[in-house]
Order: sequence, then structure tokens, then C-alpha cells
Amino acid sequence: MAEDGEQPSRTAEVAGRTGRTQSNLGPVRAALIGKGLIYAPEYGRVAFTVPGMAGFVRRRAMEQ
Repeated sequence: MAEDGEQPSRTAEVAGRTGRTQSNLGPVRAALIGKGLIYAPEYGRVAFTVPGMAGFVRRRAMEQ
């Protein structure tokens, strides 16, 4: 999702990037929504709830 920046990500693209199917990614999606880290602004899309989160995730990935 961080690759998409601050705009909502297509669930199918996120699944493809992780090498999973959409149905396989469902429980992870539900857990992240339950924790308040992402939300579904419309059908088939997810977005971070916190402004600037995409940049934070990208920076953290570069540190590792």
C-alpha cells in the first residue's frame, strides 16, 4: 500500500504484490481494519487511516 502513496490502494493490486490471492489476504485486511490502521473507503480499495503513514512505511522499509 505504501507504494501507492496517500491514495487508496486496489485490494487486487495489494494481493498481487504480496503474491497472495484476494481471499487469502482477507484475514490480514480484516485484522488491519480492526486495529484501525487501514479502512475501506470504497469497494475493492483500502487506505491508511493516518495521514503520512505511506511515507513512514517506505522510510522504515529502507532502513531494513
